[in-house]
Amino acid sequence: MILSKKDIKRLELAHEKAINFECKSQLAAQDIASLIEDLTGVVGFVDHLQGDGFGFTPETNNDTHIPIAELIQIAKDGVDITHEVIDSRRSI
Repeated sequence: MILSKKDIKRLELAHEKAINFECKSQLAAQDIASLIEDLTGVVGFVDHLQGDGFGFTPETNNDTHIPIAELIQIAKDGVDITHEVIDSRRSI
């Protein structure tokens, strides 16, 4: 199917919108990683995995990914967030 100029413009705008949201998502993930580091002293990064959603991976163990929602629940349970706690609860 040959796209009209109007269709192409709509596709370009949708693509620009997706790129904008991706940038915002990456900035939000960086903010979460910085906050986790500030609050716990554990250095790492936040990414998004299908099924797990946003999760934290400590710098010291690339094989660890703990979903942020689970990390929050652990904190609500009064557990000290340490490297060991994160490693013991990893999802991958």
